[in-house]
Amino acid sequence: MQTLQQERAKAALESITSLMRHPDADKLLSRAAELPFMIHANGLGQAAAFFKSKKNKDGYDTMYKILSQWLTQSGRPFAGHADLLQAITQSDLHTYRVAQAEAMQYMDWVKKFAKAYLGKES
Repeated sequence: MQTLQQERAKAALESITSLMRHPDADKLLSRAAELPFMIHANGLGQAAAFFKSKKNKDGYDTMYKILSQWLTQSGRPFAGHADLLQAITQSDLHTYRVAQAEAMQYMDWVKKFAKAYLGKES
């Protein structure tokens, strides 16, 4: 049995290593660092909406999908929802706050692994 931290790390590592040969790896690295800051500064809803609005531009959509997949899978705060923004707009305040805290924890792993695997010196 794994701890929740180990589960977060494993999922983040799988997400990032699948992007190692991505042509815009440097932009993904930037977005991985930007998303947790935006969640902290503006809240999960606003950060998610901003990243989703950028579509396929400069890695925004990729980071949105990574976060959405984590938060909407079974056992996570927004389990059962098809999309992160849908879940955010339909959840109660407690669930939203739990999801925001979970997003910060998970994105910390994503950011660390992005730096390790997508950075220029990797």
